[in-house]
Formats: sequence, C-alpha cells, structure tokens
Amino acid sequence: MKIKLFVIFFTLALMACVDQNTLTRKEIVKQSKADAFVSGVLFESDMDTQASYNTRKDGFVVIKFDESLTSKEYTGIVDTLRSSNELSGVRAEQGGREVCKLPGPVFFHY
Repeated sequence: MKIKLFVIFFTLALMACVDQNTLTRKEIVKQSKADAFVSGVLFESDMDTQASYNTRKDGFVVIKFDESLTSKEYTGIVDTLRSSNELSGVRAEQGGREVCKLPGPVFFHY
C-alpha cells in the first residue's frame, strides 16, 4: 500500500514538473529567433568563444562575458542586442557583476 501511494505521489510530482517546463509553439519560435540572433551577433563580432548566454522562452537573454573583454567591446554587443526586435530584453554580466545596466528599476523574471 505504501509503495502504491509513493508511486502515485511520484507520478503526480513528475507530471507537475514536466508541465511547468513545457513550451508552447509560440514560445519555441520566440526563443529560437532570439537564440539565432544572439548567436549571429556574437559570431559576426568574433566573440562567440568569449561569451555565454541563456535565452528564455519569452526572448529575454542573460549574457555573460569573459573577463578579457573590455567595456567598449561588450557594450557594443549589448547595444546591438538591445536594439533588436527579436529580443524582449538583455541582461549582461562580467565577472559576476551586472554590466550595461538599464536606467531606472528593472524587474527580472526567472
């Protein structure tokens, strides 16, 4: 009886986790377009090995730059990314600190 209850509980918990991570077709398209844009900008700037990024399902990008890049180099990339309609927003980091902050309060959703 205890094993049966455990199996039922485990199955329900697993279904809840899977449901939260399921993307709609619209989210998949948005995320893919944003990902392709960021990848292209980094590649064209020859910085694809000096940055890593995460694209969220809403097209928001968190990008982390290598510490070897200068402020001028990463600022140019961030400005290009923020000017795109493919992205819903950009947050940039270098060495564990946020760089290229937007003025005013900014609310990030994780």
